[in-house]
Amino acid sequence: MVIHKEYALRRFCEVPLKHERSKELLEKICVHPALLKKLVFVTTRDYLSNTMVISQVGTAGVGFELQLGSESEYLTLVNGGLHRETQKTREVPIQDPIKAWDILQDFTGILHVQLVFKENTPDWYEEIAVPNEAIPPVGLGVGYAAFVREQIDLILWAITLKEQIEEALRTRDEKLFKESVRLYKEVCHSCFWRL
Repeated sequence: MVIHKEYALRRFCEVPLKHERSKELLEKICVHPALLKKLVFVTTRDYLSNTMVISQVGTAGVGFELQLGSESEYLTLVNGGLHRETQKTREVPIQDPIKAWDILQDFTGILHVQLVFKENTPDWYEEIAVPNEAIPPVGLGVGYAAFVREQIDLILWAITLKEQIEEALRTRDEKLFKESVRLYKEVCHSCFWRL
């Protein structure tokens, strides 16, 4: 697999790149096997953490950018409703490939790399680039993704309500029990899957 990654980077360097120092960075990465193993080529870096994008001359958008950080999402129950919160920790984007090299030498984790081509994406890149799973496939559309997200939210809410029901039974809290059971029945009725 490392050979394929090195091949992809060297092929990409054969044409002019938007940021003149990108080629120098890619050549350094090619001779650094430990860093090569950390690369995952993606079709798009949207919604991913730890990303790097490099563009050819003639493309729209940035020529080079390294974005490190993380994003976590968690659900909480607020006033009987499920509340989704996203927490992002991102460093300032680095747009100088030489500064990026200094940082990448100490980098641990996976780096999602998007190569942006001026014309059609070549076969060799399509072979190694993985689709971004944070974005639903074109055929499924936004409606399906929203439906799945909503159903997952309902299941998580049902789990939380079951715990509340058990707690109400342990503490003999009749008011909490009745409210939790009422909400649990509504959630079960709205959920596509049987709970």
